[in-house]
Amino acid sequence: MKRIDIYIINNFLSKFLSIIVSFLIIFFAVDIIDKLDNFSKYNISNQEIIYYYFYTIPWYISLALPMTLLLSTIFCFSILQKNNEITALKASGVSLRRISAPIIVSGLIFSFFSFFFDNSIVINQLSKRESIEKKLKPKRKINQSRKNNIYYHIDNTFLGIKRFNYFNNTATNVSIQKTTGSDIVYRIDAEKMIWAPNENKWKLINYEIRKWKKNKLHHYSSSDTLLRIKDINPEIIKKDNINPEDMSYWQLSSFINKLKNKGLNFNRWLVNKHFKTAFAFSPLIMILFGIALSIQSPRSSSANGVGLSIIVIFMYYLLIKFGQSLGYNNIINPFLSVWMVNIIFLLIGSYLFAKSKT
Repeated sequence: MKRIDIYIINNFLSKFLSIIVSFLIIFFAVDIIDKLDNFSKYNISNQEIIYYYFYTIPWYISLALPMTLLLSTIFCFSILQKNNEITALKASGVSLRRISAPIIVSGLIFSFFSFFFDNSIVINQLSKRESIEKKLKPKRKINQSRKNNIYYHIDNTFLGIKRFNYFNNTATNVSIQKTTGSDIVYRIDAEKMIWAPNENKWKLINYEIRKWKKNKLHHYSSSDTLLRIKDINPEIIKKDNINPEDMSYWQLSSFINKLKNKGLNFNRWLVNKHFKTAFAFSPLIMILFGIALSIQSPRSSSANGVGLSIIVIFMYYLLIKFGQSLGYNNIINPFLSVWMVNIIFLLIGSYLFAKSKT
């Protein structure tokens, strides 16, 4: 069986390498054609273009990995079936589940690889690409200038803004906290915060202040006041902030803890944290589905397998993104919003695999 396992793995990996290289070539060709005019328009040098795509390779690999594994599994089993090798193994007393074991183990290994690859190499390379990416983006139109969920941590002051309007320099649902060590000195919550350019300060509208002095809480509110926040003005806020999608799993965990400790909303970041683990689990699900589809239709052509693969991967991406949006809007639990798709696909794949004739 050791030789058989090695033979199956070699067959599987050879398909995997050829398919993922094909996907990378397609991604490069499509992206270059799409961005060719912009490269010329924004005077991107040849060296910058080379660096841009060098930094993009890991992201392309991550994007193509689930689809590649699904197709590799189907092609591998289709060829084994076409050459009557599976029939010979079954006649020798080797069950179909045992034949599938090395590929399923590979799926588990690819899942761990995907998690660490996405949260280390992909994130780091995309951050390096960011300076070139900004050159390719046209200036933001003023009627589209709005930013949500903004957070700054400067010295001992933490600022949280739910929404900021670029047109009138107005922030809504504002929270300002100042700490000394682990103790909170004061917390300000304001309905609005408007930039007053003449005073070079922020005007707080309908605000409340809670101050702690000698273990006593002092609370008062007012309709408006002027406040200077160190190093924070509209120009700083208008600069690009890091999105939760651009953070690694560990960065998200650390940032969520900060928001949680300060009593701020961290739902979007929590959904993206769970998405990191859910998507990393997709290689195992795709391999399990590929085996199940191959077993259910052993005599079908490779074209049918490709068609089924496209449907499966399209449904997976569609449902996991839909679940992610439900999680963002607090409609369902952040964990279930992304993991329920994995659970559904895993149950269907396991059922199809279990009911097959071994």
